[in-house]
Amino acid sequence: MRARLHLIILLAFFSLTAFAHSVVEHEGYYEVKHTWEFNKKNCTISLNISKHLYSYYRNDREHLAYKYRFNEDEVEPNYYGFMLSEHDRPVLHGLANQFASHATSERESILLALTFVQSLPYAYDSDTKGEDEYMRYPVETLVDGCGDCEDKVALLAALLYEMDVDFVLLVLPEHMAIGVYCDEVDLPRYLLFQGKKYHYLETTMPDWGIGDIPEKYYSAEIEVVPVDTMPSLLIKGVRFESQGARVDEKANCELQVDLHDLGPGKVTDLGIHVRIIQKGTRNRLLADEYFPLADLLEGEQRTERLSFKSTIKENCVLQVELSGWEVTPQYYELELGYNRTKRY
Repeated sequence: MRARLHLIILLAFFSLTAFAHSVVEHEGYYEVKHTWEFNKKNCTISLNISKHLYSYYRNDREHLAYKYRFNEDEVEPNYYGFMLSEHDRPVLHGLANQFASHATSERESILLALTFVQSLPYAYDSDTKGEDEYMRYPVETLVDGCGDCEDKVALLAALLYEMDVDFVLLVLPEHMAIGVYCDEVDLPRYLLFQGKKYHYLETTMPDWGIGDIPEKYYSAEIEVVPVDTMPSLLIKGVRFESQGARVDEKANCELQVDLHDLGPGKVTDLGIHVRIIQKGTRNRLLADEYFPLADLLEGEQRTERLSFKSTIKENCVLQVELSGWEVTPQYYELELGYNRTKRY
């Protein structure tokens, strides 16, 4: 998906502080302008965001990757699938480059991005979306011009990632923030993670600098979530059918596997390994097939239909392994039994 992008950042040196956000609708795109204060000077950004891109994130909510990340038998949020989605990278990359190009140091570029995000008004999802929990993708927050802590953290995280800044997510009770590592910053209050000192960034409102922590979170339990760009694969369903054959003869087998790439990014070198095993004192391998598949794009849901031959006996199990480049393999197992024609 291509994003239409024109971006200008102006450092305007005015004596008065101005906080303003405007969106002008044009054919095919939104023209977004935002002004905020940084170092007692006014900064203004202007960027165009494709309506198609905004609609993809606003309306096609099936690709919401943040809901899923599999850790053994548990499902946990996949925050980075949500924050580092591949389709809005041109917009965020352009914006981040402008922040970096107008800063004299990494610390200043971090502060420029932080103050920009802080200046966007805080808004409850219940007030703006009519839902208790609605996570905005970064592009949505840019167009909407507001968001809650998760929305603003997602936008800042996406910008820091494009600026090659080392950061982690900080998940607190009913709150979210960012921890940032910067050689130019050495403050007495920090969070030590994997041998590095990460300093707290609060996104909800202006005037919170690097390392400033709201007092209510001084003793709070903090979960550190390091950056993870590995796409999440999901097997949404498996259907198996064997066309009957006599005992010990190979049957025609049809397997359908429903796949979903939860992002971020597409899955390459995708393949499905299928085995049918007869369980017993000595397990017997009845079928062993590998099927290479086309790449699965971020957010894509696809059904793969696979055909092979195998004998089907009592006490058999079907094992399905889904794998790809730099992704965690997914497994599915289904118990089978012999029948001339049977669906599972």
